[in-house]
Amino acid sequence: QKLWTQQSQEPFTMSLADVHLHAQRFQSRIRNRNMIEYVAAGSVVAFFVWMIATGPEPIVQVGSGLIVLGALYVCWKLYQLGRAATRSEMDAGAQSWAAFHRGELVRQREALRTVWSWYLAPFVPGMVVFLAGVSFTEANPAPLPARLGVFLAGLGLMAAVFAVIWLLNAVAAKKLDADIAALDGLE
Repeated sequence: QKLWTQQSQEPFTMSLADVHLHAQRFQSRIRNRNMIEYVAAGSVVAFFVWMIATGPEPIVQVGSGLIVLGALYVCWKLYQLGRAATRSEMDAGAQSWAAFHRGELVRQREALRTVWSWYLAPFVPGMVVFLAGVSFTEANPAPLPARLGVFLAGLGLMAAVFAVIWLLNAVAAKKLDADIAALDGLE
């Protein structure tokens, strides 16, 4: 154990070609992540537009409309905050791949750190109104305590899903912090 703890560590080195490759792979992962997000948002929009058209109660339709608006807002913010770099931006970064890649890592980390405000919060009003509409509709024959239980269970499930999404994004932001620190060690 003493030998293991006293061994010398070689300094971390990464060639310019390695940085370039890491930057390209990172941009590819961002493009793939965003495509999945846009497809998921499209599915959410399609489903809740259908709910607007066929919803049994006006309050359910209003909640569905708010969810659609929330999904569209999230797509807009994802493009603003978390889009992948364009080819021209990457070509401009070729003069200093390390600086370009670091800037992209920082930009994505900040998007992940603020996920509550732009990714989760826009869905809250629509989900609350939708759950209230489904739970407290006059067509629901259940007694009030049961309706309240369904509403609260729905809110609890939504809060749990949001907490998991936040946690996953916080973990990803920490990984980007480590990547940034590794790049800073090159300079």
